[in-house]
Formats: sequence, C-alpha cells, structure tokens
Amino acid sequence: MDIDANLLAMAKREIQKGQDSKAFEKLLLKYEKLIYYISRKYFTSHDDALDASQEAAVKIYNAITKLNMPETGSLKAWVCTVTARTCLDILRKKRPETTELIPETITETTPSAETIALANEQAQKLATAIQNLSIDYKTIIILRDMQGLSYEEIATALNINSGTVKSRLSRARLRLRDMIRD
Repeated sequence: MDIDANLLAMAKREIQKGQDSKAFEKLLLKYEKLIYYISRKYFTSHDDALDASQEAAVKIYNAITKLNMPETGSLKAWVCTVTARTCLDILRKKRPETTELIPETITETTPSAETIALANEQAQKLATAIQNLSIDYKTIIILRDMQGLSYEEIATALNINSGTVKSRLSRARLRLRDMIRD
C-alpha cells in the first residue's frame, strides 16, 4: 500500500509538471495484467479487450492528478473500477447483441475425459449465467468474486455503501444459482 501511495504521489507530481512520468509507468506495469484481465471478462475478442485496456489506461492517466486517495482507499480498487466502468461505457456505446465471458480452464490432478467435459460444461454455464446478469450484478461479481476486492473497496469504487454491496452480491449470487439450475 505504501509503495502505491509513493508511486501515486510521484506520478501526480511528474504529470502536473508535464514531465514523462516514470512513476506512472511503474504503476501501469504493476496493474496492466489486472486491467487486461478485467477487460477480457467483458469482451470475447482479444483485440476488443486490448482496446478497452488501453482506453482504461488513458482514463487512469488523465484522472490520476485529480485522485485523492483516502487513507483507507485502495489504488487497486480504483484501477478495477475505472477499468470496469470503461468497459461498460464501451459496451453501452457499441450495444452488442451478446458478449461472452471466456470460461477459466479447470484443472485437476488426474482428470478423466468425463470430468473434463463436465467441468467445461459447468464453466460454460457459469460464464453464460454471469454474462446474462444485469450490469450492476455482473460488476459486483467481477470485483468481489473474480478480483477479490473487499466490500469496502467495492463500496468506495462504486460510490455506494457497503450494505448495498452486500445485498447486490447476495442477489447476484442467488440469481446465478437460479440460472445455473435452469
């Protein structure tokens, strides 16, 4: 956390002075995989995810001088939020008919062909169910269950209270369960 705070402060100073920001480059290098990972959850195409990642990086760069990180805040949560909102903005502009999540590969120590087929089917069902969630539920699931952010980090990032985060997450999980059962 202190490393992020120091890099953030240095990046702000360098950007405000109009200098090339080595500190921002370090921050971006630290979070570039996370940014791409989140983008990839919203877009099936590698190119679309890469474009969204680049757009998110530009938004982060442009907003970093205005960012007032609270003592309890998390730069990671903020980066996740900017990225998720960027992806949502792009989706709203494009209004695609459907987008698919790429299911994670499930590995086991000694998988049989039947086990692999069943796991792939379950992963596909889950990915499809997540894709069919409302934007609010999808965002909460991605930030909490896929990115591991705390309730407080999500609440700060989405500008809602932690009770709302918990209730949306609960409803999203129930909705996922019902969708998978069907």
